[in-house]
Amino acid sequence: MLTVTLDILPPTVNHMYAANANGGKRLTDAANTFRELAGYTARAAATRAGFRPAPRMALTMRLTFGDKRNQDIDNRIKSALDALALALGFDDNCIDRIVIERAGYARGCPRCELILEAI
Repeated sequence: MLTVTLDILPPTVNHMYAANANGGKRLTDAANTFRELAGYTARAAATRAGFRPAPRMALTMRLTFGDKRNQDIDNRIKSALDALALALGFDDNCIDRIVIERAGYARGCPRCELILEAI
């Protein structure tokens, strides 16, 4: 099992991509920032824990929001899972179960806890 805790929320799918000059899509600055931070933190945690991705895994994502605005939780999965897969070198199609929960609110202190485990 691997737990990665970040003091930033993954960007929503709505804020993950922007149009580029050729009419295609590119990652936004917010998505790139999240990937860099999540990647660094995940690799460090994996090294400490001796974690290696398993052939079949489950992801649990707990989100603590920094304010009480109405926010969806489901559209944050894509950016978080992509960041973990890129950082740890696995294909995200090996995730067979995803659990996501709103862990509450902490004014001005958003938090994202990502837990990967073999199943």
